[in-house]
Order: sequence, then C-alpha cells, then structure tokens
Amino acid sequence: MRAAVLALAFAACLPALAAQAMLKLKATSTKGTVLVTAQYENRGAAAVQVPRALAAEKELTGRLFDIVEADTGAAIEYQGMMVKRGPLTAADYLTLKPGAKRSNTIDITRSYAFLPGVHSYLLSFEGGAPVAFTHEAK
Repeated sequence: MRAAVLALAFAACLPALAAQAMLKLKATSTKGTVLVTAQYENRGAAAVQVPRALAAEKELTGRLFDIVEADTGAAIEYQGMMVKRGPLTAADYLTLKPGAKRSNTIDITRSYAFLPGVHSYLLSFEGGAPVAFTHEAK
C-alpha cells in the first residue's frame, strides 16, 4: 500500500518535473560496448529532483531501460544485477539547481542480453521517446 501511495505521489509530480528538468538520452555502441548517456538540464526557476540511478550511477542495479529489437519489437531481456530494495527515498534523488546541467554515462553492455550479430535497437526510459542505436554482439 505504501509503495502504491509513493508511486502515485511521484507520478503526480512528473508533469512539474518534466516542465522544469529536460532529459536527453543518447545510446552508442563502439567496439562491442553499449553506453547510455543521460543529460539533465533544469530549465525552471526552482530546484528539481532527478533519479540518482540515471544521473550519477556508473552501473545498473536493476532494469532501468526498456530495450527492444527495432525490426521485430522483441524485448531484450535484462540480465544484470538486481538489488532488492524498499520504496524510493530522498537519497535516491539528486538535486538539480535552476539552470544546472548534469551528464552521466552508464555501460549497459553486460546488463542486457543483446542478440548475436548486428542489430538495431530502441531504448527508452520510463515510457519516454525511444532512442535508436545499432550494436554488434558476439
């Protein structure tokens, strides 16, 4: 019940957050490594909270992104670390001051079961617009 209430409270804040903090995702694949770069920019007049998992961490501790194979729409399975945790708290967010920018890059290569060979993928975060990238896995 408490998790549901927190989820609803967080969802209620999303429109205000979206109006102030802009998130731009970029996924690239070079030499067999898939990197996701998240760049936040606070365009509002007040400080905003952004998820630490995306804004500061260097490795995933749970399925953060939805990835599908672009041609078939088949979901790419998350196979990375899964940290059992309780509901999100203030410690799970970073404060982004007005006018501030923050960029972070996460290596997701071993966290998802990318298909062997060369494939095009679509990556999204929390239902946002998908980002396309091509990756060659062994």
